[in-house]
Amino acid sequence: MLERMREYFDSQAKLREQALDSSRATIRASARAISAIHRGDNKEAEDFLAEARAGLNTLASLTTSGPEMADSGTVISAQQEYGEAELVKAAIMEGKLLEVQDIGITYKAYLGALADASGELRRHILDMIRANEIGRAESSLKLMERIFEILMEFDYADAVLPGMRRRQDVVRQILERTRGDLTIALRQQRLEQALEKRGG
Repeated sequence: MLERMREYFDSQAKLREQALDSSRATIRASARAISAIHRGDNKEAEDFLAEARAGLNTLASLTTSGPEMADSGTVISAQQEYGEAELVKAAIMEGKLLEVQDIGITYKAYLGALADASGELRRHILDMIRANEIGRAESSLKLMERIFEILMEFDYADAVLPGMRRRQDVVRQILERTRGDLTIALRQQRLEQALEKRGG
């Protein structure tokens, strides 16, 4: 009996190490994909996303051997980072918000990815303001507002959705700050246009 128990826990320890390696690889590739997206390097972004997907596929096969890992932080974190990268890519490059089935991750990971994507959208909006591309900034703000609306639909205790209320508060603050920044930029643009007309 003791030998069988040792074999079981040895296999669990090995699975856990493999899952951690795959999770780290997925998270790393997803972060690099997001950086490439902000730089406008579509090819590099796709390459890193493919690498992240490979890591997720490895995790999926590992959870077949250890189903109890499917809802672990190791797996959820990897799905969430990958989901964030896919959301940011679609939002910035295509101007749309992907749904959970478009990405192929769990509901819990998707909601976390949505919240994290808000911070990346703020970064993109600030870049667009600096580039004087106010129209694109406004479109991204609408996506951020939609993300906030979705997140506010889920009012559950931490036992069901850990950290959701904190995420809602963070996204609300990011949205308010970004809306303020964009409002100032719009006023500045209108003022400049009015001065140009007078000068003409």
